[in-house]
Amino acid sequence: MRLKGKSILSILLCFALLMTAAAGFATGGKPETAGKQYTLGINNYRDSFEFCFKVHQNIEEWAKKYGFKTVYAEANMEPEKMKANLDTFALQGVDAVFEFNWLTDVTAKWVKEHPDIVVVTGDYIVEGAYYFGANQYQAGVVLGRYLAGEVKKRWNGQLDAMVFAACYQCGELLIKRMDGILDGYKETYKDFPDKMVFRLENNNPSSQQTQTTLRIVTDFYTAHPTMTHIVVGTNNDEGGLGALAAVDTMGKESNFFVVSHGGDTPFQEKIRAGKGEVWIGSVAYMPERYGEFMIPWLKDILDKKPNVPKEKSPEHFVLTKDNIDKYYPKK
Repeated sequence: MRLKGKSILSILLCFALLMTAAAGFATGGKPETAGKQYTLGINNYRDSFEFCFKVHQNIEEWAKKYGFKTVYAEANMEPEKMKANLDTFALQGVDAVFEFNWLTDVTAKWVKEHPDIVVVTGDYIVEGAYYFGANQYQAGVVLGRYLAGEVKKRWNGQLDAMVFAACYQCGELLIKRMDGILDGYKETYKDFPDKMVFRLENNNPSSQQTQTTLRIVTDFYTAHPTMTHIVVGTNNDEGGLGALAAVDTMGKESNFFVVSHGGDTPFQEKIRAGKGEVWIGSVAYMPERYGEFMIPWLKDILDKKPNVPKEKSPEHFVLTKDNIDKYYPKK
């Protein structure tokens, strides 16, 4: 069969368009899903802990947008369970792991044994791993600066004690959360005496932290009943919830300020319930946006793009009764 000139030209044009489309799928296409499909293992603390649930859900959402396959497990900060989960991920052939259990020694050993798998640790630092999460120290500094302003404005600069009820055994970064508060505060009050800083161990990072912090604050005030201006700082909002409960139970609302890390639901609910005069601020970590910030960065790492940083953090701000509706509008 003979083809006319126009027919031949049409065939050639169609062939060119098909080749262009094929090249697009190979090198471009949708920017989120271009190239190899990666598999991400998510080793979470547990979804019943709200902060971790929000982090997990947002990572899943953004992983899907960027064409990642995900596999999920929970370890509940149990070393044997944590290692078993990670070993299972390796057997499943994951390209990367997001590790969110804060057991530095377990993670460090596993990272050394699996150099071909990209490991991102959430909110704790491990040699050889990438880091995503809060800039813990800077978050503390931001919170401390805000605290100094409130002490100056509402207490005329008077402060009898700074009580840190925190999980100091949870690693270096959680210690930095608390040190940052003090350093930020001392930018204004350089002569605040170290002897008036009380670092009290709350060694339970789970939901029990609320009850433990309640006891810590109650015991502290019982031992120091003449103090009238006390700041309680906690490493998360669950601790802040316990501190507020202690103040409410003792009926000493005018004697305390509470500040915390997280800016999450416990803080938001209490602020909207009118407790913002005591629980004056919580520095926001935005767990509901972890995936949004992390997944594009992780894809750049896996694609071996040049000059990708080893660490990535969101920007922190202090959430208060005055700005909560700006950042978290009422639904």
